[in-house]
Amino acid sequence: MSEITRQKIFEKLQQLDGYLSNLKKLKKEIKSLEEFLEDFHLYGLAERYLQLSCQVVLDTLNLVIIEEAWEKPEDNQEAVSILFRKKIISENLASRLEGIAGFRNILVHEYGEIDRRRVYQYLLEKLELFNAFKKEILNWLKSKSL
Repeated sequence: MSEITRQKIFEKLQQLDGYLSNLKKLKKEIKSLEEFLEDFHLYGLAERYLQLSCQVVLDTLNLVIIEEAWEKPEDNQEAVSILFRKKIISENLASRLEGIAGFRNILVHEYGEIDRRRVYQYLLEKLELFNAFKKEILNWLKSKSL
C-alpha cells in the first residue's frame, strides 16, 4: 500500500472522529423529536455532520478500491459490495451500510424534501455504524502493514 493512500485513509478516519464527536454532543442536547424538528440549528447540524460522515465512508471505500486496483464500482453500493467480497468489511457491516449512499445523496442533493424524522433516527441509531466501519478499516490497514 502506498504511504500516500494510507495517510489519506487515516486523515479521513480522523475527520470522521471529529464529526462523530460533534454528533454525539448534539445527540445529548436533544430532548425529543419535537424539539429536533422545531429547531433548525439542531437538524441543520445533524444533517451536515451526518452527510460528512457518510461521505468519509464512501471516500474511504473508493480509496481502498483504487489502491487495490480492483474493478471500478458503478455506484457507491457496489463499492460496499466489493469491500465485502474482498473480505475488507464484514457481512454484518456491509448490510448495515446498505442505503448510506442514498441517505447521503438525499442530504446533499435534496431529492424532494429531507425527511427530518429519518435524520433524527440516523442520529439516534446509526452513530455506532460509523465506528464499526472505522474499526474494520483500521484492522485492514493493520493487516496491510504486517
